[in-house]
Amino acid sequence: MNEKMKGNQNGRIRYDDDFKQGALKMIVEQKMPIKQVSEELGVSIDSLRHWLKKSGLNPAAENRGNLQLKRIQVLESELKSLKKELEKKNEVIDILKKSIGIIYNP
Repeated sequence: MNEKMKGNQNGRIRYDDDFKQGALKMIVEQKMPIKQVSEELGVSIDSLRHWLKKSGLNPAAENRGNLQLKRIQVLESELKSLKKELEKKNEVIDILKKSIGIIYNP
């Protein structure tokens, strides 16, 4: 049996803390999918999720936060572009109003 794993009386495999930390680093720092880490290390997905939860790390929440931040940036960019477009159209409207005034009031 691998020194990273130890069997207990229930027949369950227990992993040492260094092994768990290494697995968590693969998920969090290297941004590897949990499924891939599970397959490479031979650890169940549920165990990896449990270790993540126990450690207080939640890459899924970070990904959601990153997606929200990106969405906000896209929306801010779109808003800026729409404001520029509106400003141009308002200038055209002002010019048309002035030209109508000149035509009707010579």
